[in-house]
Amino acid sequence: MNKKKVTIGVIGVLLVLGGGYWAYKHFTAKPAAASYTTSKAKMGDVQKVITATGTVNYPHAITLTFPTSGNASSAGKIVELNVKAGDTVKAGEVLAKIDDTKLKTSVLQAEANVTSAETKYQDLEDSYNAQTVAQAESTLAKAQQSLTTAQQNADPGYLANQVTLANNNVKQASDNLAKAQLSTNSSSIQSAQNSLNSALDALTTAQNNQNGGAAKALAAAQADVTAAQYQVDQQKQGPKSSDVQSSQASIQIAQAQLASAQADLANASIIAPVDAVVVDCPLQLGQDSDSKSIITITPVGDKLEVDAAIDQADITQCKVGQKVDITLDSYPNNHISGTVNAVALQGTTTSNVTTYQVTATVDQNSDLLRAGMNANINIIVSEAKNVLTIPSEAVKTRGTQSYVMVPAAPGTTSGTANSQAQSQSQGQSKTGTSQAGNAANGYSGARNSGSGYSGTRSGAGSRNAMANVRMVPVVVGLDDGTNVEIKSGLQEGQEVITGTVSNTTTTNSNSSSKSGFSLGGGAARAITGGGGARPRGN
Repeated sequence: MNKKKVTIGVIGVLLVLGGGYWAYKHFTAKPAAASYTTSKAKMGDVQKVITATGTVNYPHAITLTFPTSGNASSAGKIVELNVKAGDTVKAGEVLAKIDDTKLKTSVLQAEANVTSAETKYQDLEDSYNAQTVAQAESTLAKAQQSLTTAQQNADPGYLANQVTLANNNVKQASDNLAKAQLSTNSSSIQSAQNSLNSALDALTTAQNNQNGGAAKALAAAQADVTAAQYQVDQQKQGPKSSDVQSSQASIQIAQAQLASAQADLANASIIAPVDAVVVDCPLQLGQDSDSKSIITITPVGDKLEVDAAIDQADITQCKVGQKVDITLDSYPNNHISGTVNAVALQGTTTSNVTTYQVTATVDQNSDLLRAGMNANINIIVSEAKNVLTIPSEAVKTRGTQSYVMVPAAPGTTSGTANSQAQSQSQGQSKTGTSQAGNAANGYSGARNSGSGYSGTRSGAGSRNAMANVRMVPVVVGLDDGTNVEIKSGLQEGQEVITGTVSNTTTTNSNSSSKSGFSLGGGAARAITGGGGARPRGN
């Protein structure tokens, strides 16, 4: 019995001591302390940008090659190379050259063909002039005179008379021969014999003419006159158009062949068309010229461009003349300025995604940029310079009203904070008044989930910890997702709360810990962060 009493007594003492300790800890616990992360309102610039990745290029790059490379007969080995990448050249300067021996021979042959064709044409022209017309007319006159004689010789009476005269001459010659033979003088006999032979020949001719010979001679004379007249007419009319066209065509063909040969010879050299900088020159001495034998140049002063694809949701915000900030992944801290100079009206659709090309010209070429590089561009669609700014995460919204949380002045009570908030909000908006009242009663976060506040409802203890915070309505302007423009509600140098960090929280018997948000009634939230970046431009 004594041991049982002792045991019960010990248990009782332990219960009393345990209960006392529990009561001490429960009723003497201190509320959780809270610390804020703040930032000061300061003057600065805010920019709204559209970001994209593009390709760097020279907009006026010129590709030079040997045009003869497509012609096997005119292709050749590179025998002269005068430039390399990075060189500056003058217009007309020979950059490279291939062996042109065969090309020169082709030019000489073509020149000879042109000369031959022109000579033939000139001969055709020369055969029809005043001199040849006069010669033709002279020939016609002679033919006409011969025709007149033939006509006279073909007269029947004339022919009969000629036969009679011929017969008489034969008789007379015969008598003369008989007399000579009587004289036995050989020379006289021979002379008389010759005269008789001539008379006989004349008689034969007269008889032949009478029997159709004169008619044939007349027909021939008439034909000569016709031919001579035709020649006169042709000389006066000039050469036939078909002959002229054929001769001229021969000249044109020969000239075209000459031009082609001369072009091949000229194209044996790559010549700079303008003052330029050599962008690329992969040629080597001794290599055969082909379609890959090229030199790329760009005019002196040509500025690099960046072509970027912009999503259709953003393209309407892009305008010619907007400023552009260009960076490279390898040099992220080096910024190159540019200007939008072209915005495509026709889009390109790939995998059901439509984009539009925007071209930006760099304001000044940089040694960091090279054609073919990938570059990041930020197109500045709007900006506010030298304005009051605060971090974007400090701004919260309820409906259409924006506000920030600011630390209250040291020693300010909830009532004073409420009075200050209401006084300030009356000059801002009615919404700000109700919010300020809530802030004074311990509300230190936004109701909506997008405000970025989260924490624990901790009763009166947290209310005491948050009593030195008040809410200030503000009017915001441009927001770039990092900083936001404050048009009214704050002053330069004024601190705003960007987040609240809670230490370990101990609750009493009248409190309960749960996640959630409250707008007052003695409950306050421990702010744990800014809630992420706001959308750019909101």
